[in-house]
Formats: sequence, C-alpha cells, structure tokens
Amino acid sequence: MNAYLPSRLLPVLLVLLCAGGAAFAQDAAPPAWEQLSPAQRDALVAPLRDRWNSAPPAQRQRMLQHGQRWQSMTPEQRDQARKGMRRFDGMSPEQREQARALFGKMRGMSPEQRKELRARWGTMTNDQRRQWVRDNPPPPRNRD
Repeated sequence: MNAYLPSRLLPVLLVLLCAGGAAFAQDAAPPAWEQLSPAQRDALVAPLRDRWNSAPPAQRQRMLQHGQRWQSMTPEQRDQARKGMRRFDGMSPEQREQARALFGKMRGMSPEQRKELRARWGTMTNDQRRQWVRDNPPPPRNRD
C-alpha cells in the first residue's frame, strides 16, 4: 500500500466534486469543506469508504497509519510526497521496479552508503542496472 494514499485520492476526489454538479466558475476557488453540501461530501468520501469496507483488517490498519502519517507531515513534506508520487506514476514498469529495489536496499543503509549507491547508480548502464535489480530484487509488496 502506498504511504501517500490521501494524496492519491485527492485528484479523484476533486474530479468527483466537479462532476458531482458543483457549478463553480473556472476562476473561482472550490469551497471549503464546511461549505460543501452533504451530497458533495458524501461523493468525496464514498470511494474511500468503499475501499475501507472492502479491505482486510491489516490493510485498514495500514490505511489508518498512512493517514495519521500524512496529517503529521508539514506542508513542505506533503508537497515533496506529491512530487515523488507524480514522478513514480510517470515511470515505466521497469523504472518502478528499479525504484522499489533501490528504496528497499537503501532503507537499511547509512546516509554515506546511500550517497555512494546513488553515485554508482548514476554511472551504470541500463544492462548493469537490470543486473543490479536481479541481484537486489525489490522487497515483496504486502497488499493483503
């Protein structure tokens, strides 16, 4: 499960808000949550409610932890998380596998070791990177 679930839902929720009949002028800002009608709020919350209700207990726990983590982030950290998520979404499947493998490997490294691996990665050819990923596969994705 992605650690940034709330920001992944934001575009979907905004589309639902706009598609739900909210007649906003293009240059007008959408209203604050408190100004939404109950129907608009329900349209925004329904996808998350459905996902929550269909998830097994372990996944619900992760969703809750991710939401709490998101709330504890500063606005700058949230912006960085959104940028990273957009970058990841724009990657090819091979690039995503490489990113997961690098992240998994770097989690157990010191800052100096991470710096060295990033420098080494930058000098590798595509074939060398593929071999590195074969030798250092990404951790299994725990999706319950």
